Amino acid sequence: MRNIMELEQLLRQLHEYTKVEEYLMNHREIRNNKRLIQEFVATLNEEEAKEQLVPILPHMVSDTLNPPETFPESYFFNENDPLKVKITQHTRYSTPVMHKHDFYEMFYVYEGEFEQFIDNKTFVMRTGDICLVPPGVFHSLDVNNYSIVLNILIQKDSFQEIFFNNLSGDHIFSNFLISDVYAKKIDSFIIFPTNGDLKIKNMILDMFLETINKQKYYVQVVHSNLVLLFSHLLRHYEDRSIMPKPQRKRDVIDFEIITSIEKNYKDITLEQLSDSIHYSTQHISLRIKQLTGESFTKFVLRKRMTVAADLLKHTNMKIQDIGPDVGYKNQENFIRSFRKFYETTPSQFRKNHSKFKL
Repeated sequence: MRNIMELEQLLRQLHEYTKVEEYLMNHREIRNNKRLIQEFVATLNEEEAKEQLVPILPHMVSDTLNPPETFPESYFFNENDPLKVKITQHTRYSTPVMHKHDFYEMFYVYEGEFEQFIDNKTFVMRTGDICLVPPGVFHSLDVNNYSIVLNILIQKDSFQEIFFNNLSGDHIFSNFLISDVYAKKIDSFIIFPTNGDLKIKNMILDMFLETINKQKYYVQVVHSNLVLLFSHLLRHYEDRSIMPKPQRKRDVIDFEIITSIEKNYKDITLEQLSDSIHYSTQHISLRIKQLTGESFTKFVLRKRMTVAADLLKHTNMKIQDIGPDVGYKNQENFIRSFRKFYETTPSQFRKNHSKFKL
């Protein structure tokens, strides 16, 4: 039977310095010195080096000759793990690296304070503060002290699914989600100053333990806790949140359009969407094209295929049942659409990607 980490053990682990952190703390000359960093990294084992992100960084210090790095989703998320949320502790005293990534990242200051550079500004993040950064936004963290900072990484599709299915409405996330998922603004983020809210701390620690212990239904528990966390932030801290630009009415309408498609992709038509949003089909078609770069039909198809692929990879659901579940009444039409989209059949896709043995 696998050992289960308890809360007390996790808290002790968060406060203890790792071998790498102790070395960095006692050798401050390493910071921002590429040669010394490379020499230090050469002394680490593979797992320690991975925590320093060395395998995906051709250099550790960004400068004018070396542009900021992109951290790929595939490096952090295991394709065979149904949970697309990862929580880690940021390495103290490490060199800040200007970077971006193709997943969502949330920073939570469990204890202390650090500086974050984002949107050409420096923000001092203090105990309890939360910052949510979307894909494609350049930023860096400078934790040059004792502070405990937790990085919560959320795979892009999972993040969008959580929001579209559970957090529809007229709130700050409407502008944030639409602009970042579809318009891909390069300066977007949200900071919530929560002043050490104990409820938030407990929710994040609970999620951390779930990702470590992976007990029965851990995926559902983590996703549910994320919904509770974001709902709590909206309820209590929306008015205090920090964002680059104010929300516009059009962003709310765009959010409603995309949300309606995400929720009703199985059988929605452009006419039905037009009736529910109270805009012409021409206007909605134009907005979808401007937001996603795709037509209404292609956007719906992509949603159906993404869900079908996820069911093939992470469930033992029969293929003949997956077609109807994603909106296809005719099995042949489903197989034909899937094969055209992924250039392989559903059965072969499952054979190549599924962890289930049928």
